[in-house]
Amino acid sequence: MPRKFFRRLTPNRQRIVNQPFLRPVAQFLGDPNLWHLNRRSVSGGVALGLFLAFIPLPGQMLIAATAAIFMRVNIALAVAMVWTTNPITIPPLLWLAYLVGATLTGWTLPPPAGGEMSLGYAMSQLPHIWLPLGIGLLTLSFVSSIVGFATIRMLWRINVAAHKRRRQAQRRRRLRRANPKPER
Repeated sequence: MPRKFFRRLTPNRQRIVNQPFLRPVAQFLGDPNLWHLNRRSVSGGVALGLFLAFIPLPGQMLIAATAAIFMRVNIALAVAMVWTTNPITIPPLLWLAYLVGATLTGWTLPPPAGGEMSLGYAMSQLPHIWLPLGIGLLTLSFVSSIVGFATIRMLWRINVAAHKRRRQAQRRRRLRRANPKPER
C-alpha cells in the first residue's frame, strides 16, 4: 500500500514535535492530520511542495511548512517536494521557465553581442526578461502542482485497487481450500 512507502520516507511526528527549537510552534505541529498518510494529505503535500518549488523565494521550506499547516496537508512531503529545485537543478529550470514564459508572452531575449550566453549577460538583461521568467515560473508551478496531485491520486487508486484484488483472490483461495468440491 502507498501508505507504507510514504511512512518509510517521513519522519516520526513525536520526534519532530519534541525538538527544542520547534517548541513555539509545537501546538500546530502536534495536529495528527498534518502527519497522516492518506490520499488527500499526500497528494496535497506533493502539490503544495511542487507549486512552491518553482517560485524562487528565500525560505521555501518554511513557507511550505506554514502553508501545509494552514492547508492541513502532509508537512513532510510538502517540504520534501520543495527540494525538487535545488542549486543543481535551478539553472536549467530557470532557462526552461524563461522559454515557457517567452513562448506565452511572445518576448525574446536579444542574442548577446559576443554570441555566447553567460550569467553576466542574463543578469544584465534581467529588466527585460523578468516578465517572461515570472510567467514561466508560475506556469511551471501550476502545471507541476496539478500533474503531481493527479499522479499521486491516480497511483494511490491503482495501488488500492490492486490491494483489493489481491485480498479478494486470497479470500477465494482460502474458501476453496476450506470447502473443496466433492469428487464424482
